[in-house]
Amino acid sequence: MAGEWTIVSEDEALARLGTKPEVVRGDAVTFAKGEDGAVVIIVDAGDRPSGNAVAGERAIMLHEPFPDGVLDWLSPQGWSHPPCYALVRLPEGCLELGEVSESFSAPGSGGLRCELNWDRKLPPELLDRARPVTDTPLPGVEWLAHLPDDPGAALRDFLTGWYADLPAAAPFPAPAVPIPPALQAFYDLAAGRVDILGQQDAIYPPDRLAIGGEDDDRIIIGVENQGVWSILIGRDDRDPTVYHHAAGGGQVIAERESLGAYLLLFSLAEAAVTSPVTGHAVLDNQQLERFRRHLVPVPLQPLAVPADPTHLYVAPGLVVLTAGLYGDGTHVFVGARQRAALRAARDWATAWSTFNG
Repeated sequence: MAGEWTIVSEDEALARLGTKPEVVRGDAVTFAKGEDGAVVIIVDAGDRPSGNAVAGERAIMLHEPFPDGVLDWLSPQGWSHPPCYALVRLPEGCLELGEVSESFSAPGSGGLRCELNWDRKLPPELLDRARPVTDTPLPGVEWLAHLPDDPGAALRDFLTGWYADLPAAAPFPAPAVPIPPALQAFYDLAAGRVDILGQQDAIYPPDRLAIGGEDDDRIIIGVENQGVWSILIGRDDRDPTVYHHAAGGGQVIAERESLGAYLLLFSLAEAAVTSPVTGHAVLDNQQLERFRRHLVPVPLQPLAVPADPTHLYVAPGLVVLTAGLYGDGTHVFVGARQRAALRAARDWATAWSTFNG
């Protein structure tokens, strides 16, 4: 066992809650609460990017559905919360992670999720035992061959490969306003799978499309996640220019690529930032150059938003976004849907700020 990490039995873990803890079982996780409100959470070892599991070197992710009453245990009313402790169930016992803090979010179609964080990073050998990574087929990059001439075909092949684990659902309702063919094709590909519409930023579903305000007759097709700017397109062009309009009548920025190619770049940017398995680092120029040697650049013009320029790169099972958002260095976001793909990038940067591969 590395360092001072401790293995205890499940009985020992629950004993800190007193003699009669309330215990309930969820999917690959056990919750227990003592009379004083303290909580113990024991998650089964394993790699479950969309389920209850260790998500990184100091994080567990819990997903809906939660057993009855457990959400009240995790977020009791009042300013002072009883302690919450987390462990991982291994074959020889339960690995103690220590006291954890809880935070809640509800991204995309995944429903409510609770992230548990502790202070000390799990060393790689323990992380690999708590969250073993299995080899799985990775989506390829053959869709790049369509570029730059046929971004619609590239978008089709990328989305069907990247989101192969998400079943198609009922088609979206008819658009509220007439729309260009490229946007309709995007909705047809999304087929009711709201994750494809975006989580960091979002393309509106077709029944939420609207014409702009009194001074702008363009179609509002999407929005930045905090409402900082809207995404707009013209009404009369088959492949219109894409604009970002700052809230409150502020700056208007035109993207370099028109709608058909922009929708591919948008989808890649979302994959880099919001996929179930992600990493982030800030690199200087030399570090960035070494990092990019592992990647293939997407042969389209860079995005103007969120930073100008924002570049996109790919490798099997990976999408990478680079942008100089603020301060020194370049921010690098890496996204994957299979943990084995991100694991390959573990040594590409020496100082990941976040990394769950």
